[in-house]
Amino acid sequence: MLMVLIQFGCVQRESETPEKGVSFKLNERRKKTIDSIRYNIQLDIPGQKSEAIKGIETVSFNLNAPDSALVLDFNSDSTHIISIQSEGEEIEFEVANQHIIIEPEALKKGRNTLTIGFIAGDLSLNRSDEYLYTLFVPDRASTCFPLFDQPNLKATYALTLSVPEHWEAVSNGSLKSKTMRSGKSVFQFAETKPISSYLFAFAAGKFFKTQKTLNGRPMTMYYRETDSAKVGRNKDEIFRLHAKSLSWLEEYSGIPYPFEKFDFALIPSFQYGGMEHPGSIFYNESSLFLDENASVNERMARASVIAHESAHMWFGDLVTMDWFNDVWLKEVFANFMAAKIVHPSFPEINHELRFLLAHYPNAYDVDRTAGTNPILQELGNLKNAGTLYGAIIYMKAPIVMRQLERKIGVKLMQESLQEYLKKYAYSNARWDDLIQIIDKKTPLDIADWSKVWVKTPDMPVYHYNDSDVNRLTQNPDSVSSRTWQQPVHFAAIERKNEQFYFPNPDGTGYGYFQMDSVSKASFFETYNEFGHAILSKPVFRGSMLVNIWEGFLRGDGPAPDTLLAQVLSALPKEKDPLLTDYLLGRLQSLWWTFLSDESRSKYQSEVEKVTWDLLNRTADKGIKKSYFRTFKRVALSADAYGKMESLWNGKLVIKDLALSEEDKISLAYELALRASGDVDAILQTQMDSTKNPDRKARMQFVIPSISQDEAKRDAFFESLKKPGNREKEAWVLDGLANLHHPLRAKSAVKYLRPSLDLLQEIQLTGDIFFPTRWTNTTFSGHSTSEVTNIATKFLQEHPDYPYFLKNKILQAVDMPSRAAKLKR
Repeated sequence: MLMVLIQFGCVQRESETPEKGVSFKLNERRKKTIDSIRYNIQLDIPGQKSEAIKGIETVSFNLNAPDSALVLDFNSDSTHIISIQSEGEEIEFEVANQHIIIEPEALKKGRNTLTIGFIAGDLSLNRSDEYLYTLFVPDRASTCFPLFDQPNLKATYALTLSVPEHWEAVSNGSLKSKTMRSGKSVFQFAETKPISSYLFAFAAGKFFKTQKTLNGRPMTMYYRETDSAKVGRNKDEIFRLHAKSLSWLEEYSGIPYPFEKFDFALIPSFQYGGMEHPGSIFYNESSLFLDENASVNERMARASVIAHESAHMWFGDLVTMDWFNDVWLKEVFANFMAAKIVHPSFPEINHELRFLLAHYPNAYDVDRTAGTNPILQELGNLKNAGTLYGAIIYMKAPIVMRQLERKIGVKLMQESLQEYLKKYAYSNARWDDLIQIIDKKTPLDIADWSKVWVKTPDMPVYHYNDSDVNRLTQNPDSVSSRTWQQPVHFAAIERKNEQFYFPNPDGTGYGYFQMDSVSKASFFETYNEFGHAILSKPVFRGSMLVNIWEGFLRGDGPAPDTLLAQVLSALPKEKDPLLTDYLLGRLQSLWWTFLSDESRSKYQSEVEKVTWDLLNRTADKGIKKSYFRTFKRVALSADAYGKMESLWNGKLVIKDLALSEEDKISLAYELALRASGDVDAILQTQMDSTKNPDRKARMQFVIPSISQDEAKRDAFFESLKKPGNREKEAWVLDGLANLHHPLRAKSAVKYLRPSLDLLQEIQLTGDIFFPTRWTNTTFSGHSTSEVTNIATKFLQEHPDYPYFLKNKILQAVDMPSRAAKLKR
């Protein structure tokens, strides 16, 4: 038995000690015995981030069966529990395995009230010198204060924050009062509606704020951006997009906005695009404050993330998954609703094409690997819940949900979701609960369809049937007798008395559709042939490009050099901004991952000329910015370096290309990575000219990773072994990307094994996406068999390595492995 004694009141006990994290067994026991939970939390936040945050918490709850020990979760230093009282009396307790354990003798059947004095843990408080913010998903609330940290024990939260005098503060509840006490500002927030623990949140610090009322709903935006012109250019649209999303969701769901108030905070280097805390959404500041030359893709991405987080107010916050294995459910509906909300605002966009390009390639990037997983995954303990997140949840699941809506019809889908939301409001539900609602409304066997698409992994593969040229046939599946129910077809096009076959021409089918080499070559030869009923359709071009890339990765050709030449030939013919961005992405992947040094040298002049010419010729400001970003990433020649340097120092100006402070920083990094000229002077000049304090701090952190001195790069990597140096995850990923840039890949091989050795710690100390991003960024600049052998050896030496993390490694090394084979 693991037992830690702390301070006054601790007791030794003989009964079973719960394991670390929240096991499914503990989750089920507490779900059956505890309800009607209310938290009242008071926190005193000092001005110095090195100082401890002290707290007092009152938790009251109804206990149905006081026949076993009560277990609260507290994943912090055991000495941080100062005292626990029940009904005003000190009680005995034990701290073990990240839990507080109270024997039943100190409790009673019915209403119990505990008062806990504690020091808040810092792990999920994201403390900076001038601000802090919480991020408690999926099980991190217990790293800050004691509670029942599982999604199906919803509770109300009343929060009081004492902060430095000139700080602002925001939380889920509305602000009841702001007073001064002992030279500090005291914010008292109203009690929330019942919410899950991972949705409780607060932020405090030196924030600007602006308010607006639309459709009768007041909203407050908190932010740190110091560029007032950028704020002024964006703020009205940000408010409008939120108001529109909420109005649409109220109408679709038939349920008014289910929480008391609606505010949002824009945070520099926030770990995600957004986080759906009810009443207090947190966003990555750069996702909403767009540059002057923002592309239509970027503007639509902003609208989508706002609609996504707004949709969570209903799907995820009002109705929450019962256990985190169903986390995909809230994400898929947020994505699904966001698409419906955003589409009408962008009539110039081909939304079928955007759905194709936004979801299918990213889903395939995981589903083709040995580390893929089903949409609905098994989960034995909440401590592993963060590893469930990834492209299968965010990208494949919306494809599957679109299939479901088309299968049962738009009207029945809406009716089913309305019933689901009303039945489980302020409570919890599972995927199978929704399927039961749908199954009652349709004669179709939705449960059988769900077993394949939702509960099994992988993607189907199709080929032409030689005995029946009018249809495609599914290849033998990895799971016996599994059939992927979906309509699939192909287009047959005759040209110069020759027949060509193009599978999945409308881009709706999911899987790899084998395609003959003659038809692939013909596609690029006739690329965007105007006047042709099929060839000129953007969705057709997108579907073929995605499918050709999938075949390329699977070794079905063409050769890397050939495909590069085909992409270069297609770019001047392509006018659609979505397809242009896709082609440029493939160009960069081919350039750095799949071409040999000799091939890069051979194509260097042409690649730079094509991208530079199109950068200057393109009238669309958004597409122009896309060409700019590609040019600076692929440029290698002395001439290209000179152009980049002249753009950076302002000696060269391209019409309608507005370069932001972030663009200038990025240019400085690219110049430094190429190690020509006075690198230190370039970086120092950029540091001195950077006005935003958050961007300046990020630069100070990242610069050692770009150093020409390998010893300094080594020291930077060594510093990442300390958890405190990984707190700013976006900064860490910037540094890793520099260390493992293809130009530095050979010197970075030595970091690979230590990076894998750190992965389990990364999972325990980092946020939900960090393990995936850590591994992907670590391996992204590499393309040799030496690299994949390192990963293979690591897994062989750790046969019992955690399943979820093993999958992350297999996903990360898939592309380098394929590149190494294609280079042979």
